Amino acid sequence: MPAHFKLRLAQGMKKVAWAALRVALMTSVALVVYVKAFEHRLIFYPDRQMAGRPAGLFEDVFFEALDGTRLHAWWLPAPDARRALIVSHGNAGNISHRARASEFFRGEFGINVLTYDYRGYGRSEGAPSEQGTYSDIRGAYEHVRSRGFQPESIFLMGQSLGSAVTVELAANEEAGGVILEAPFTSVAAVAQRLFWGLPVGGLFRTKYDSLSKIGRIQAPIAIVHATRDPVIAYAFGRELFEAAHAPKQFFELKADLHEGATMGLGVEELRRLRAFLFP
Repeated sequence: MPAHFKLRLAQGMKKVAWAALRVALMTSVALVVYVKAFEHRLIFYPDRQMAGRPAGLFEDVFFEALDGTRLHAWWLPAPDARRALIVSHGNAGNISHRARASEFFRGEFGINVLTYDYRGYGRSEGAPSEQGTYSDIRGAYEHVRSRGFQPESIFLMGQSLGSAVTVELAANEEAGGVILEAPFTSVAAVAQRLFWGLPVGGLFRTKYDSLSKIGRIQAPIAIVHATRDPVIAYAFGRELFEAAHAPKQFFELKADLHEGATMGLGVEELRRLRAFLFP
């Protein structure tokens, strides 16, 4: 190969390399700016509009989060039930979009249900944040305690985002049992999967790191996850299950459901879930 051709080839390759580097740098900068600017909107999708209400008996409830923020909830009483279930929902909408689910949990488990809205959702005051949601569930826990329920009679259910909120409380407070529906390990892990495997997790200030906390939970844990969950990968539920201490059970649903996976379980699986947590 002539020397001048080799030189031109080397110069061309150098230009291509520099162009690729510039594109990579510009992409990285754009990604950082995007995450910093829109992190809150990527995680929280609150809706102030109430879309419905439970069909059966329920009570409108207002209580304070640990930091004093005024929150709205529904209390669905179950006749003669001596247990209560605190439901922490996912990152979108509000409790009115889950009225049928609340009724289902009350009827299926024969339990009192408190379903509440995080700050900034529905009729709850404030604006959502990671630490804010932790304060919110502690307020819900204390509200149920104020109704005369002892910690061993209080059960926790977290759906999607609510799974991380529930893990935070259960890792620090006593509970009778925990149900995690469509849970994830951390915001960083979910972000890396969403952004094509790029290591973007460190850009997020919001952590929701359930993987580092679930091992501290002493209560029985049931994890429910659909194999084709379109939002939170099934693998996250399995990873959390492996990190949890016994007693624990995993309930697999062969479907493409996200929130609602528990309602999608078959009769035998629901019987097994009741027998595990509510014997």
